[in-house]
Amino acid sequence: MPRREPMPFILSQFIEAARWIGALVVLAVHTNNMYINLADIMTAPHAPPVYAWWFFAAFELGHQAVLGFFVMSGYLVGGAVVSHILKRQDFLREYFIHRVTRIYLVLVPAVIFTLMLDQIGRRAFADSGVYEWPMFDGHFSATLFFASLVNLQSIAFDYFGTNGPLWSLACEFWYYVTFPLLLLPLARNYSPALRFGGFALGLALLVALSIPPSFFKFGYILWAAGAFATLLPRPIIRSRWLALALYAVVVILIRFLVRGPNLLAWPRLMDISDFVASMLFIVVLVSFRFGPHEGFSLLRPKLHKTLADFSFSLYSIHLPMLIFMRAMVGHVFGRDWATQLATPQNYAAAFAAMAVTIVSGYGFSRLTEARTGAARRALRSLLDRIAPAAARPAE
Repeated sequence: MPRREPMPFILSQFIEAARWIGALVVLAVHTNNMYINLADIMTAPHAPPVYAWWFFAAFELGHQAVLGFFVMSGYLVGGAVVSHILKRQDFLREYFIHRVTRIYLVLVPAVIFTLMLDQIGRRAFADSGVYEWPMFDGHFSATLFFASLVNLQSIAFDYFGTNGPLWSLACEFWYYVTFPLLLLPLARNYSPALRFGGFALGLALLVALSIPPSFFKFGYILWAAGAFATLLPRPIIRSRWLALALYAVVVILIRFLVRGPNLLAWPRLMDISDFVASMLFIVVLVSFRFGPHEGFSLLRPKLHKTLADFSFSLYSIHLPMLIFMRAMVGHVFGRDWATQLATPQNYAAAFAAMAVTIVSGYGFSRLTEARTGAARRALRSLLDRIAPAAARPAE
């Protein structure tokens, strides 16, 4: 793929930190939902760490983390498309090699992993009742398995098995596919037939995928906003600290206000808050892009890159892992053990499940995500044999 200007190193560091922290928040939210009952958080005294956990492991924060993934994906992937088009560079072949391998090298093993783990759990821990929860009713069919392999989960079909989080991968994949096609009329380095034929295909896919009710359409707005934010010539807020502080304040307000009775009274409140928070996250990204290349010593440790490098894999398999271990707990201690008001034993089980899931995510990434470069070279070689490229693009 043709080279773009290098991303400022501090922005790269920030994105790496945001990726693994977001994945950790999502993991904590799902762990909390299955292992820790804090129904008495407002009526009984608790230790400070309990309140901290209650704040951190909340749906509202997990949801904002996923929105952050969408925005960062749009900024990095969609932004690259915009850059190549403006520079009149041929990019489609290498772009689709990169995007298809990025998604499918993790997606296919994740769906197969879900199938295997769910089947083992349903047989070994049937008495736990976990796999009979209403949220999984009808989710173990072959139809949903193959729908997930073509990235239609939670767009045109329900998700397969216990792996609900794969819905976001489906949205992102089709953003990857349709976005460059929709912009092709602007890519004057390609032939008119390819430009307008590609546009027609992209538009047809966009319309078809937008018909079923799903997050796809709203998510596309956030993703595309991230992509077009790369065109901004200067930061909206110059101070990175101020941009971060403003984003943090809004997310904290969302954590406490966008829930329960408020959502019932104002049904559009979540969409509005999602849009505002996502735009403010874009402001943060742009502030880091244009700000000084020094400072923020917390972003310097190489640990951020290490954790970010398997955050995609962790996100892709974490829920089947947590469900499997929750079913095992129910099998050993009884169905109602994990639903009692939280005790130290509940926290111990929850953190042990998180630790096992993180280690498993890392191991899974060594077999999948870490081999992305090799997969891209293999796919490129295959395509070169089928339809040789006019010229080898720069790596």
